[in-house]
Amino acid sequence: MNNHPRALRRFENILKLTGPIARNTRLNLVTKYWMRALAKLTLLTNTGRQKNTVGDIADEWLRMFPKEINTLGEVRDNTAYAQVHANCPLVGSGDTHACFRMMEYDRALLKKIGGELTVIASRANPRVSGPCQVAIRKQGDKRADLIPAHLL
Repeated sequence: MNNHPRALRRFENILKLTGPIARNTRLNLVTKYWMRALAKLTLLTNTGRQKNTVGDIADEWLRMFPKEINTLGEVRDNTAYAQVHANCPLVGSGDTHACFRMMEYDRALLKKIGGELTVIASRANPRVSGPCQVAIRKQGDKRADLIPAHLL
């Protein structure tokens, strides 16, 4: 993605618009389709490509965002751990379900790239400090050891 400051502002403006929509449970379908449409646009704009290894999948996912948004931590046991630093309107709201709905964007991106995303610590939870923590695995990984943040 374009790492120009305008790209970051545009991304954050989309978050500001989407946050209130995601918090309204009557608009769940709107949020879902909006996030998927944005993911398709991002994949087309950035020529997102299918990848084969967890590390390559995570790198391709990172490439879809302004550089200030996400960082990759470690890759171990076929799982890539990353941090989301976005200026999200849900921070501290307690609405981890809205976070889950907004992260449909990332799940849709990763599905096309060959991966799956689980948010393991959401800043929507007021007890979480620092960035959101996510885990990326290859599509079809059957392990069930990651507990999604919205289920905690």
